[in-house]
Amino acid sequence: MAVYLYNLGFTLANATNGNFLDHLGTQTGFGQSDTWFEYNGSGTPTGVTDNVVPLNALTLSDWDTMPLPPDFVAGADYMLLRIFNTDNPQPTMVLRTTAVMGHGIAGSSPISSRLQAPFMIGTKARPVIDLDNSSSANWPGPTGTDGAWTYCLGMIHGVINDYTCNIGATVYASSGPYPGTSCFGRDPQLHVGSTMIPGCDDDVDDQTEPAA
Repeated sequence: MAVYLYNLGFTLANATNGNFLDHLGTQTGFGQSDTWFEYNGSGTPTGVTDNVVPLNALTLSDWDTMPLPPDFVAGADYMLLRIFNTDNPQPTMVLRTTAVMGHGIAGSSPISSRLQAPFMIGTKARPVIDLDNSSSANWPGPTGTDGAWTYCLGMIHGVINDYTCNIGATVYASSGPYPGTSCFGRDPQLHVGSTMIPGCDDDVDDQTEPAA
């Protein structure tokens, strides 16, 4: 069993194209965007379960930076998502997170008995994760004391497959130099298989970049 964290950063100063920040060699710790981490403690972090739940601030010493994206093992591994802002000072913001899973354009169309997503809601596949569908007045602020939005997305299920996972965040800032609504997105690929199969890299445009 392993617990993996996908870390994504954004700045409201560069929201025009709707991109989360790329991984940069100058970033350190949880300031590394588009970066995977692996939990180095025993068991699972507090609050991690096979469901979508918000988590408090994570402790950096409990996590190791990964040089490549993980190779998930179905029925054993968990995925966490952390979204953070790099503006200084950080504006007053609320944020709604959405993720949509699929089989990807490189694979054959899924048959009806094949899971459309590696996450589950009860006994059903969960290809859409929408953490809040209300107006911005009711969107959640940071889930932890570190000012980030951290969520457990659940346990990985299914059989050997490469899933796309389009992660989006809609941000509403009520203070600072960039007030209003901005949107950000990223589409890492999730490989579910055995630990003997190499993990898949991020989207094609980023395959020349270091992952950590």
